[in-house]
This record gives sequence, C-alpha cells and structure tokens, in this order.
Amino acid sequence: MVKASRRDEVAHKMERESLEMDVVFVGAGPANLSGALHLARLIADHNEKNENALGEIQIAVIEKGASVGSHILSGAVMDPRGLAELIPDFKEKGAPLESEVKEDHFLYLTRKRAIRSPINPPPLNNHGYYIVSLNRLTAWLGEQCEEAGVNIFPEFPGAEMLYGEDDQVVGVRTGDKGIDKEGKQKANYEPGVDLLAKVTVLGEGVRGSLTKKLIQRLGLDEGREPQVYSLGVKELWELPDDRYPAGRVTHTLGFPSDQWTYGGGWISR
Repeated sequence: MVKASRRDEVAHKMERESLEMDVVFVGAGPANLSGALHLARLIADHNEKNENALGEIQIAVIEKGASVGSHILSGAVMDPRGLAELIPDFKEKGAPLESEVKEDHFLYLTRKRAIRSPINPPPLNNHGYYIVSLNRLTAWLGEQCEEAGVNIFPEFPGAEMLYGEDDQVVGVRTGDKGIDKEGKQKANYEPGVDLLAKVTVLGEGVRGSLTKKLIQRLGLDEGREPQVYSLGVKELWELPDDRYPAGRVTHTLGFPSDQWTYGGGWISR
C-alpha cells in the first residue's frame, strides 16, 4: 500500500501531502517506462524465487502530460533488439508498429535536384528495423507498466528536487495546480505533492529542468565535456497511399544547408 502522511511546509505556510515510494521515475518517456517495467519484473522474479522476499516495492512514474505519450510526438526508426529483450513477445502483445523497414534511400539534395547515392553509409542501413510513432509506442509501454503494478501519475510535473542531509536526493515535489499566469493562486488551487523515494530517476528528456538544477547544485558537470545539442524539426504530410511506399526510409544531405553546416533529414512511412 502507498503510505500517505502530511507534514508542515514552513516555507509555503501550508500542509503538503507526502507519498512514500521506493523508486520514483520522473518523466514517462520510453527510457523511464522501460526501466520501471524491467525493475518491476526483476523484483517480482526475486520475490518468487527467494525466501528473503523484498515484499511490495512501490514504483512510481510521474508525467507532466495529460496522458502517457501526449508530449512525445516524434516518429522514429526503431531497432527492435532492445524492445525484444524487454518484452520478447512484443508483437503478440500488440506493440504499435507502423511498418517494417524494407528499403533505405540516401539522397544528396541541391536546390532543384536529388542525387541518389548508389551506396548507403552503414549507420543509415535500417533494413529489418521498424518505423514507429513514439506517441503510440510510449502509451503502449505505459499500459505494460500498469499491468506489472507500476504506479503511473499523469499530470504530475516534477517542480523541484527534495534534498536531505548532505544534499542527498530524497524525492521530488510535483507542481502546484491552479496557478494563474502571474503566479497567484486561483479558486481551484491545489498544492503539489512530495513524492519521497529511496531512489529518484530523472528521465525528463533533453535539458530537463530538474536535471539542470541538480547538475548545478551538485556540480555534476565539473571537469567534464560540455553537452552537445542538435535541433530537429518535424513535419507531418498527408499523401495518397501510392505517393510514398510504406517501409521506405529516405535520408538526405545538402540543401537547404550549406557546405559548412552539419545537418540532414529523413522521411519514413
């Protein structure tokens, strides 16, 4: 059972609900959902095979979106090996696979032409992989987690880390609800919840707000190479079925980028 308690919040002059968990994953992306599912299965397997069972371990995944997958809009070409290791019968369980990759094209673009390379660079060979919608795949992974007993909390954005002695991370506080654009409380105001945990896993995506604050507070980037980022732009095109065949992945270089700018594109269906 999830233990609930209340403690006085001097700084906010209010009582804030606390939930005691064992492990909290911040962000319901593919990595965190896979980690939560794998952990739940390891615990269940341990409890089944050992006399010194761990008992009921509470695992939670919090997600800022209204539902799991609602903030993940990208399409992707997926190597199925990782998913097969996590869920060997993923096809039988109805994993949302759009199509299997059957052909790869590699094009160099000029302003008016597309020149196809006779050879694909090895990293761009995706034959046998699957084209997926990460929105649908993530929602499906969330369902698998819930079946395994993982607690999924949508509309629970992580607002700040909770620290104990010696800057030990002891959990995460979720954002307050019912706040207007000027930061004032509205009639439907609800304070966030303190999720206390023995282990807190951050999987917020690129430049996550909690991760940035944690790195700054604990100096985790000292003596390390700076992070490198890339910018991606996605467009969804609706075309007749015969315009672009299912199972083809096209990679591009060149126009509109100049010769000094790293970049490219890809198309899949």
